[in-house]
Amino acid sequence: MPNRIDSTIEAAQIAATTPYPPAPWVMDGLWVLSVHPLRRAQAAELLPAPLKPLWLPAGRTLGFALVGQYGPGSTLHYNEAACGLILRVGPRPAIWISGLVVDSRASVAGGRNIWHLPKELAHVAWPTPTRARASADQRGELLLSFEGVPQTLQSLPLNLKLDVLVVVEGAVRRIPASFSGRFGLSRKIRPFFPASGAWSAFGVSGYSVSGLGRGRAEFGPLE
Repeated sequence: MPNRIDSTIEAAQIAATTPYPPAPWVMDGLWVLSVHPLRRAQAAELLPAPLKPLWLPAGRTLGFALVGQYGPGSTLHYNEAACGLILRVGPRPAIWISGLVVDSRASVAGGRNIWHLPKELAHVAWPTPTRARASADQRGELLLSFEGVPQTLQSLPLNLKLDVLVVVEGAVRRIPASFSGRFGLSRKIRPFFPASGAWSAFGVSGYSVSGLGRGRAEFGPLE
């Protein structure tokens, strides 16, 4: 817990002192992503009212985790890891982000000030030709990892619009987001959350659907 408190204080200080570009932001790059069931009661304790988790049988809900790397064509160049809940499925899905870490101070400041997202600073590692692993760790604590990440993967075109929901002073606000690119699934990609880690509530409880994406995402102004 001391590490978690220290990271939150650090993020607030960064947000108060670091310049950042205005919305919209473009994230052009690569993502490794997992969608998976998790224990609904455990995750619901973290969800701010009035948001409610999606209902699945056997006391489960639907969560997600990702690690991204954003480079040329992006508003900022940085690596990112996130976990949260899928609150709505259908033509325009909605998600809520619980944990969000990056390796850019400007991204921390912009995420917190523009969108009220819980961005914090951490070390986020992307796979290399000799290391098939993506991971995020904060002050020596592993938050999340993906094992078996390939360098390339057969993929199909994907265009998606979604809402990222945040609660600001008790009111639900919406971040309009979109993705355009390619995405491929792989059974070899395996998400892992340490049982004692800060993101443990979002660990896989059942089978996961994981894959690798390449393309362009955009976050618009808060609505």
